[in-house]
Amino acid sequence: MRVYILRLQGARNLAWAFEVISNAREVVSSTFEPGLRQVRFVAPPREADALAEKIYLDGGLIWCSRHDLAPASVSGRSKKGPANSAASHRGLEGGFPLPDSGRTSRLKPGQD
Repeated sequence: MRVYILRLQGARNLAWAFEVISNAREVVSSTFEPGLRQVRFVAPPREADALAEKIYLDGGLIWCSRHDLAPASVSGRSKKGPANSAASHRGLEGGFPLPDSGRTSRLKPGQD
């Protein structure tokens, strides 16, 4: 799975990103932060990249961060089950846990 954090130039750009991401079936989780003009979403890598590129090509993207979630960290938790499911749920309410080794870069069409 891949996590994208997109910061957009204005409210119109954020509204467009909201529309694109909320209508995408492949997005498994998303949060919108209107005050920061920021959106975060999780989707399979290929689909996540396509969504981010679509939003970029529309214009107004001023910053982008992309992080891959390690499959072992996601599947390991689900197999073992969380020690405290309420605490695990609370940890996701404010955003997504990001790996320490994640990359941050400007998104350009056709680049990985």
